[in-house]
Amino acid sequence: MTHLSRGQQQKVAVARAFLTSPVLMLLDEPTTGLDPASKREVQQFIREVRDEHDATILLTTHDMDEADRLCDRIAFLAGGSIVAEGTPFELRSAVARGRPVEEVSMETVFLELTGHRLEEDEEVMVDG
Repeated sequence: MTHLSRGQQQKVAVARAFLTSPVLMLLDEPTTGLDPASKREVQQFIREVRDEHDATILLTTHDMDEADRLCDRIAFLAGGSIVAEGTPFELRSAVARGRPVEEVSMETVFLELTGHRLEEDEEVMVDG
């Protein structure tokens, strides 16, 4: 598999995981490090497999847009504990404060429900 691109390797890994028709599948950061086109292809493949198989998929990701696109339910972890859980709509509604729910990004939801401020996250990123 070393001659395959990272995107192709990720797609093969996800496809291989579905070969045994699992009832539960754990996907840990399946699109990390992929270029945008490969990321979309892997996400589309996950959606197709999810829709065609009677399986539960547990996806871990730091990409809030990805979680929003792929997940029926989302749980946010902070300090090792679940701090919020629900459908994307329920989570957005919890922080909308009069704004149209569809205009609230999942990143905003995460930051507000975990108690983070954008400035804190930027400091962490800068400090490494």
